[in-house]
Amino acid sequence: MMRKAGYIQKSGWEVLDSEGIPREVLELRIHGATLCIRLEELSETIAGGLTASVERIRQNWMQYLEGIAGTARVSRSGRALNIELVNGDMFTVALESLKSVLSLEERYATVVEIPARTIPDATRNHLITEYCGLFSPGFQSRTAGGKMAA
Repeated sequence: MMRKAGYIQKSGWEVLDSEGIPREVLELRIHGATLCIRLEELSETIAGGLTASVERIRQNWMQYLEGIAGTARVSRSGRALNIELVNGDMFTVALESLKSVLSLEERYATVVEIPARTIPDATRNHLITEYCGLFSPGFQSRTAGGKMAA
């Protein structure tokens, strides 16, 4: 079951990168954390299937890019942008709604959390000795003479 985790919007703010150059970003709010994706990287990702960096934003007197928080890539089906953070959390946003935000037709697009994959319990590695010989249930119910034990 996927549930809403936040939103993504084009705020129009410029964020300073590590060299002090202002970059236009797409703001990503997930569970109260403010992250972003650079617009030029995102457009390349949507067009060519590459990955884009998801970066943290630090607020001082202005907003700064603080470091990599994860990656974003177009899904295999081509209908969503999947976001994977470095802590293993995964999120997705529909590509159509994201394009609507980029073209300013919509203000924001909903980001939903992809549930963590649960690893199924490993099946028991049964040994062949459990089914034959001295350890088989049929052998244990018989006596040495071949008659059923009472």
